[in-house]
Amino acid sequence: MKEQIISAEEIMGKTTSIGRWVLKSIHGVETLYSTNLGSLLRFNVKDTTMIGINFFNNANPFGPAQTIGIRIDNGVWHHFQTNKMPKSFQISTQSHLVEIMLVGNSDLDDVWNEQQGFALISLSLDSSGRISPTETRKNVTFIGDSITAGCWVNGHKASQDYAADANYTAICADLLNLDVCRIAYSAAGIIRPGTGNVPAAPDFINNIDNDTPWQPDSTDAVVVNIGVNDRQFSVKDFEVALNNFLKRVQISFNAPLIVMIPFAQTNAETFRQVVKSMDVQLVETEGWRISYTDQLHPNAAGSITAGTKLASVLKSMI
Repeated sequence: MKEQIISAEEIMGKTTSIGRWVLKSIHGVETLYSTNLGSLLRFNVKDTTMIGINFFNNANPFGPAQTIGIRIDNGVWHHFQTNKMPKSFQISTQSHLVEIMLVGNSDLDDVWNEQQGFALISLSLDSSGRISPTETRKNVTFIGDSITAGCWVNGHKASQDYAADANYTAICADLLNLDVCRIAYSAAGIIRPGTGNVPAAPDFINNIDNDTPWQPDSTDAVVVNIGVNDRQFSVKDFEVALNNFLKRVQISFNAPLIVMIPFAQTNAETFRQVVKSMDVQLVETEGWRISYTDQLHPNAAGSITAGTKLASVLKSMI
């Protein structure tokens, strides 16, 4: 059967894009591009027996391939590495809800300077197939580090053990029926830069990489969960940086601001003191009894615990 190819530019109009996506030329080809785990495409299809999903294998050649998550009709997420993606996924011709999420990469991927983010070239359907965006939902932006991105949820292997679709952010989003835009990078802090040549948070919230500015979309709230990677800096330096950063977030997003104390309780008292003088809602996380992969990153069970507890708190805030 003949196929219809849906280009990167067409994907923007025919799907609901959630998170930070831009049209960007990669390897001389126009792609739908993102440097953020958790970025998501959601759409409806019908009258097609298959869906083709064509990503570049765009990771650092010395590291693991990037990992994509696919979910159909709110079922189980299935993971595929970009160097082993099936040519197509077989489905029935009835209407289906399809979600594609960026779920895993590695610290070796130079997402900031070398364009080693995720690059979607096209989708494909049967020639008879129809594709349409889904209705948008309440939108919440999360700013954070590897914990918010979804790293190390299922184990110690980069990319394949990452699970942006099953970390606390994703659990919370599913429970509250939210569209979540994640701006989160591994090892990053408010002062400390991240891996992949990513700068510290004040410089990454308005940029996707070093030559791609990003204008924040309208959002119903902003949740900040960052700071554990700044533990090597003095309390005073962190206090000043936190105060300045939260003010910058308020200006950039013009939305209610919710600040979480890091799960590890890093600089917890500083967070409490700084937000006292600001129009900010604080989420206390002490006593959540989260289980971890490595004493820092919540594992699969800990992610469910953290996401469920956060959802119960956010329900009355957003």
